[in-house]
Amino acid sequence: MASFNMIERKEPQFIQFADGETLTGVLTDIERITLGEKKQSAIRYTVRDIDNHNLYCFLGTHVINQRLKREDVGHVVELRCEGDDPSVQREGRAMKRFKILVSDVPYAQAARGNKLEDGTYISDEDIPF
Repeated sequence: MASFNMIERKEPQFIQFADGETLTGVLTDIERITLGEKKQSAIRYTVRDIDNHNLYCFLGTHVINQRLKREDVGHVVELRCEGDDPSVQREGRAMKRFKILVSDVPYAQAARGNKLEDGTYISDEDIPF
């Protein structure tokens, strides 16, 4: 029988962004979930840290839900909480402002390919022979 190195699969660490906090990693999942007794619908995002491979998840805000799309799964994302916007409030809480960056190519493509002078990537799969 073959020997395997077994790795425990843990739940992602749930984070709530504080002012100035940044999360960078590969967006691995976007899923609709139901919260609480009122059965409120929310969108949960999961990001894998590239350096330590830890998983983090967070709930989407209106801004995050508009800017992160299903086609961004597999891309490197960076979310930075830039503080509260006191001009937009809901239930007495100010909306958080975010700066959201998404890589132009998926992480796997950039990791295995070579960047050309024009900024595009080429990998072994692009070579027909």
